[in-house]
Amino acid sequence: MPIKNHRTLFENAPDGILVVDASGIIRDVNAEAERLFDYSRQELEGQSIEVLVPEAAREAHSGHRARYQREPLRRPMGIGMELLARRKDGSTFPAEISLNRMPGEEGDFTVATVRDVSMRKRLRDFGAGALRASEEVRARIARDLHDDTAQQLSAHLIRLRLLEKASSPGERKEHLKALRAGIQATAEGVRRIARGLRPPELQDAGLLPALQAHVRALEQTHELRVSLDVESVERYLTPDGLLVLYRIVQEALTNVARHAGTGEASVTVGETGEFVVAEITDQGQGFRPDRTYTEGRGLGLIGMQERAVMVGGHLRVDSGEGEGTRVLVRLPKELSGEVQRV
Repeated sequence: MPIKNHRTLFENAPDGILVVDASGIIRDVNAEAERLFDYSRQELEGQSIEVLVPEAAREAHSGHRARYQREPLRRPMGIGMELLARRKDGSTFPAEISLNRMPGEEGDFTVATVRDVSMRKRLRDFGAGALRASEEVRARIARDLHDDTAQQLSAHLIRLRLLEKASSPGERKEHLKALRAGIQATAEGVRRIARGLRPPELQDAGLLPALQAHVRALEQTHELRVSLDVESVERYLTPDGLLVLYRIVQEALTNVARHAGTGEASVTVGETGEFVVAEITDQGQGFRPDRTYTEGRGLGLIGMQERAVMVGGHLRVDSGEGEGTRVLVRLPKELSGEVQRV
């Protein structure tokens, strides 16, 4: 049976809908539009549509609206017109907007359908950021191999030639000593590169030693002191789950070091009920996660969330300007292969 109450469809539409008259005055909005723009219906009705446009774009938008009135062409959703819409508090979000002309007794109206595409933009930015990060890792490894390892190997070849030409036992001994020291340095460089790709402590000794190694590096490079309270949770997680947990804590601490403006942070890891829970906190300057996402930043946060979701977990970020930051991650317990064999 067809639905005859069009108002019900209007109010329950998943996208924001605004009905605007020929002079650009908002005449009606649905519930989703109220939520998107954080205005009440009463506040929006009677206002110029430009109130929902960022101030810097209002003059241009007024010209676009005038041209649309002269030549009203239907503009469907999803044609690549991604714009910025303005909330009541002045913040903006990326929006996709479709336009349709609707005749009425008092003249023609424009029906604007507004869709918040923040999540789509976040995923697109995350994909681009992940690609850039992958290329940066490749470039860093290439630089390390070229500038360090390859140079050292060339030096070793020179020492070997000198050793072959050495005319006395003492000279050969000196060349052998230098060659031995050089090979040791090269081996340590290769280990450093490998450690950056996957910390050996995580597999060989467990989560706590791996985090301790990362914390020592942060103390040296960023003067960040980290308090660790880490229970043994290896038996509750698969190797993938353990690596995800380590990477999330690693990224959260790196964010503290780079952005929080504080010299201290704390990490707690434990198990409760059906989950392994990790909490990373600092008392730094904090930030607005919603603003960070909509402004196209926060790829590290998105990466942490994606990692948690990959293993069926959940990540939450609580923060505010001047209030510090708390990252809480919960990963479901999945018995490791060792525990399953018991």
